[in-house]
Formats: sequence, C-alpha cells, structure tokens
Amino acid sequence: MKKFFFLLAMLTSVAASAQVTHVEPVGADYTNQTVIFRVWWNAGSRDATHLSKVWVWVDYIEINNNNTTSGNTWTRAAVSAASPTASISYDGSNRQGFWLQGNSGSYSATVTVRLNITESNFDWCAYVSDYPPNVTANSGVYTLRGTPPFTLTASNGAIQPVTGTTLTISALTITPVTIRDKTACPGVFCKYTGSDLLIDASHLCQQRSSGAQNWEAWIKDNRDEELYRIVLMPDNKWWLAQNVKYAKTGTQPSWCTKNECGRYYTRAQARDAWGGTSGTGANKQGVCPNGWYLPLLNNYKQILSSYSNSQADQCKILTPYDSKCPRDDYYGLASLKTLTYWGDYNAASGEDYYVNDGNPSRITINDASGAGMHDCGYSWSSDVSDVVLVRCIRLL
Repeated sequence: MKKFFFLLAMLTSVAASAQVTHVEPVGADYTNQTVIFRVWWNAGSRDATHLSKVWVWVDYIEINNNNTTSGNTWTRAAVSAASPTASISYDGSNRQGFWLQGNSGSYSATVTVRLNITESNFDWCAYVSDYPPNVTANSGVYTLRGTPPFTLTASNGAIQPVTGTTLTISALTITPVTIRDKTACPGVFCKYTGSDLLIDASHLCQQRSSGAQNWEAWIKDNRDEELYRIVLMPDNKWWLAQNVKYAKTGTQPSWCTKNECGRYYTRAQARDAWGGTSGTGANKQGVCPNGWYLPLLNNYKQILSSYSNSQADQCKILTPYDSKCPRDDYYGLASLKTLTYWGDYNAASGEDYYVNDGNPSRITINDASGAGMHDCGYSWSSDVSDVVLVRCIRLL
C-alpha cells in the first residue's frame, strides 16, 4: 500500500520572515511520480509585502516492499516538470526546486509537480520558503544566512562550498556572485567585494527597484564609523552616493544635515592624508574613506561616455540640481539636498563634486539660453571657491 505523506516545513532559519500560511495536499499519481498541492498566502500580505514569489522544493523517501522506509533516506527530488507553467520559473539549469509566482488578487496556487525519480512507492514532503539565502559582512567576516551547507558560485561557474554559517573574507577562493543553501534556493552574493561592506536588515546590497536598477550597497568608514550608500555606475565602478562627511576636518553646512550634504573641505583638506595617500593625481585617498579615492576628471567623463553621448541621457547620471532640468536620478547617485544648486543660474558654478586633476574642478551645467535655461549638458571649469564637497570612487 502506498503511503501519502505531506508536510509543510519552513526551516528554522527562514520561518521568521515567511508569509506563506500553509500548504494543502491535493493528491498524487505515484505511478507517474507526480504530486499536487496548494500553496496559501496570508490574505493581503502577499501583494502588500511583495512576497508573491516563493521557492518550492520536494523531498522524498522510498517505501520498501514491506511498507517500511528502513535503510532509506530522505532525498531531494529533481523536478521533471511543474505547472501551471505561467507561474513557474527555474534557476538556470537548477532543477532542485523552482520559483512559484503568485497571481495578483489570488492568495493561493495549486501546483502539479512531476518528480524526476524512478520510484513509484514513496512518501514525500513539500517545502516552501520566501527567504532566499543572503550574506552580511562585518569586520572581515561574512555571515551566511539560510540553511547550511552553502554553495558559492562565481561568474565562471567555479564553486566554493561552505559548511558553516561564517566565512572570513580572506578565506574566499573565488569571487562569488550567487549563493545557494541546503534548499538549493538561489540568492545573490553582493557584487561589491570591498572589505568595508556593511549588510544588515536596514542596509542591503541589492539591485535598485527603480531607474536603471543598478546595484547599490552600503559601506562603513572604519575611521569614524560613518555609513555611506554606494552605487555601481555604467563605468562598472562603485561611487559614493553621498558626499564625504568625515568630521575630523572640514565644515558642516548650516542649511542641511551631514547625511544630506556631507561637509565642505578646502583644497588642502580634501587632498591631505586622512588615513591614506595624499596629493593630486591617480589613486589618492585624501579625505575619502579607506580604499576609496578622489576621482579624476576622466572618471566622470567615463561615466558619461559609457552610458550615452546624449546630453539628455547624461542628465540621468549626474542629475542636474535645478528645476530647469529634469531631476531623474536614474542611477541613484544623487539626493535632493546633496546636489542643491549653488549660486545664480548664470554663474559659472555647479555641482560640488571634487575632481582631482591637479586643481579642484566643478562639473557645471551649460547655460543654453543665457537667461537661466539649461540644456542639461556638462562642462568642466576651475573651482570658483576654495571649498568643495567630495565624492569618491572605488577602483575594484
């Protein structure tokens, strides 16, 4: 006699954030190795919390002719096929599970799964999770969250297994881009590889949900514990998305907070050694956090040229700071008060970015009409004052 055995098993490490209420068995065709079940979401929670996409997998154990499982073990069943196909997606060639996408307005989904097994007499368990494995970093140690063991995978397919839940950054033998835990659920290993990476519940490494959907993350400046949001730009370099706010030097503007505007620095303060290299030219840290550098003029030009030669498109990158030009902030590099326009519309002044080519420079908006209307193009001019707000680049 075949047994019917069904469990919803949220593993301990993922249960806290799960929004799936329960799974209801519907039936099974053992001859054809097919199981059917219904996944239920909490009413209203799925759409409200954007957790409509869940990872599903099935384990099975063979039943012997004497109707026992003696000597057998629970094993992951590879998925041969699953339906409805419109709601199912796979993680590349991985068939150890699949993504189930709920439909808008519906809080349950009935799923038919054909297992890639040969046994026709078996018990089975279905598992559901809406919490992919993830990684946090602190003081040179990665903490892997999920159910161990983990598998880290690089872009070239190289893998590194991790049996525990922590890994020192120095112990990485590959540059991972994805992470899987015991459930085979795929997660993203942060694209930022600097040792100053900070990840916690409030500061995530992830793709932005709007605009260019480029990567953003957070770092901690080990000189003063200040946090900075960073973004991966079209030049494939990480840039600070906030102005430097190192308080050992410089001046705090009175009209905005340090997180909104950073601090003003004189040329000497910006170039001086505050933990690293000083002076002008390439690879000078100056007032930047450790591992970050004062950008060269060519760094800004590379951002623009790597994206588009269109001035309108270039506006999406550096984002002009007055109402005459659209404030798109397509790449998340800007924030409202960080890029406040400084001075008269017709003045030779502009965005307070520090450019380290011997003399500080400002990126200025071209005046198209001579009457305060700007065309969103950029030009490069000498700094009109002796103080600057500083952005930095990471050359990873």
